[in-house]
Amino acid sequence: MKAQTKAQFTLPCKVKLLQYSVKAYTGAGFEYVPAGSVTQSDCPEIVEVREGKQSVLWGHLKSGAGWIPMDQVKVVQQ
Repeated sequence: MKAQTKAQFTLPCKVKLLQYSVKAYTGAGFEYVPAGSVTQSDCPEIVEVREGKQSVLWGHLKSGAGWIPMDQVKVVQQ
């Protein structure tokens, strides 16, 4: 699978989760405190993308629920 880059994303963008729910964190990285989770029914929208540790891209949710790893979502609308 090709690595994602920040330049691939036109923000804001709506995303579809690749699983039922995705854990959201208080910051852009797994080292931050979990802030809950997001499901597809939450209509997730990403407003900012940052690179975390180990080159993992993180998306900041418009809802304010936190940050989710971008490798767990697929962009459906830009």
